[in-house]
Amino acid sequence: MNAQVQFKGFVYDSTSKAIMTSVRVENLSTHEGTLSNNIGYFEIEAKKDDYLVFSTIGYKNKIVKVSENDNGIYKSIFMKSVPILLKDVIIKKGPTQYQQDSARRASIYQDVFEYEQEKSAMSPISTIYQKFSKKHRNTRKFKDQIIQNEYQTFIDTRYSKPLVMELTKLNEEDAQQFMNAYPMEYAYARTASDLEIKMWIKYNFQDYSKKKK
Repeated sequence: MNAQVQFKGFVYDSTSKAIMTSVRVENLSTHEGTLSNNIGYFEIEAKKDDYLVFSTIGYKNKIVKVSENDNGIYKSIFMKSVPILLKDVIIKKGPTQYQQDSARRASIYQDVFEYEQEKSAMSPISTIYQKFSKKHRNTRKFKDQIIQNEYQTFIDTRYSKPLVMELTKLNEEDAQQFMNAYPMEYAYARTASDLEIKMWIKYNFQDYSKKKK
């Protein structure tokens, strides 16, 4: 009988060597899985000769065969990004409420969104003026605030309090505390499927519950 192996380590982008969060790790023998956390760390139980598959959107799946020597040793998993080719699709549904509101905000703040600081050697005075002018500093700051608010508004459509309450059985106040402790990144909210969003919430809630105890 194969001995149990605690397979653990960190997931990195093979090119930039940056840590990768929310990477799905699945044992193909047991179909149990986990996600890499906010520092790229993961751990999963396996046995000798089990196969683990690491997967996330935009990267080639990484398959690792488990050996007895892996037990308790921190492994470095490097994943290679791949281009995503989108097929032509026919959109049957109309725009969502978020899309309608986003388009309305884009129209209202069109001048702010289109603002760009001049970077021209031909007009150094204008470039310097824009860089240090209070008016332009405020415009840049306001643009950044609008973009960040837009990001958060989109995240709220995927990572909502009602969804968290449904999956965790927390009340409204406790659900908000959990969400504050585990904010979701915009890039993940943009690319993750509904199932991956739910898995992300459940995984982080397990970690949250352990820390509460």
